[in-house]
Amino acid sequence: MSVDTYLHGKNTSAYTRLVSDDLEILVSPALVRWAEGVELDVHSFLFRKTLAVAVEHRHTAACRH
Repeated sequence: MSVDTYLHGKNTSAYTRLVSDDLEILVSPALVRWAEGVELDVHSFLFRKTLAVAVEHRHTAACRH
């Protein structure tokens, strides 16, 4: 997984935006094509937030299984 927190001057118009409370996630077009579903799980503990992302694979003709 790639994480980029510096978006100044970057074109993000092709990305899908997922919002959970005050957190916004930009999902790449490739992940949207390959995923059946994306689940975000955000936990807060004191001053720290943790993020877990689960992606359900979309099976297509390109799959070899």
